[in-house]
Amino acid sequence: MGVDSRPFPSTSEDRQMGFDKEKKEIVRWARLLNQKGLVTARSGNVYFKVDREKILITAHDSYLGHLEKEDIILIDLEGNIIEGEKHITSEKLLHLDIHNKFEEFKAVLHAHSPYTVAFFHYFDSLDIFSFEAKSYLDNVIAIPQVTSIVSDTGPVTEALENSNIVVLRDHGVVSAGKDFKEAFGLIELLEEQAKVNLIVRSIKT
Repeated sequence: MGVDSRPFPSTSEDRQMGFDKEKKEIVRWARLLNQKGLVTARSGNVYFKVDREKILITAHDSYLGHLEKEDIILIDLEGNIIEGEKHITSEKLLHLDIHNKFEEFKAVLHAHSPYTVAFFHYFDSLDIFSFEAKSYLDNVIAIPQVTSIVSDTGPVTEALENSNIVVLRDHGVVSAGKDFKEAFGLIELLEEQAKVNLIVRSIKT
């Protein structure tokens, strides 16, 4: 099942529950990222927009494969903690800037997809081999990344205007969507095509 289809939770009951349902969804998709080999150890982070002024985000040093609800923090638009005992992910600025620029994105996944990272370490552009992927991966951009966190978010948010997924070279990917299924599917498709590209180029060589 996907997340609640309503634009945003709006009842007092939703708020009194501490967004328990949304936290369970974050845990589910975070663990799936790990199970699929798209994040390992303490890499990656997850964001979910619960309303226009609040974001659920994974804590710093979270192990997404073993994520618990206690590892998810509720913050405001300034990055202040509303609910939670842990430190915010080091990619806080990236997620806040995406939130402020794109009202349509509710879910954002930051993964360290290994084939995607490997491919864009050596190559600048991806050939799309499957019909399905051609519908979704037309305008993927690889942005240079020289630090362990995204300190300059401008190129990322600019790239997201043309594609819901962007590559951070030698770092990973950022994928956004109206729900987790959409964002996760783009990461899977890109990882598949990066793997196929590496195989094809290896055969040709």
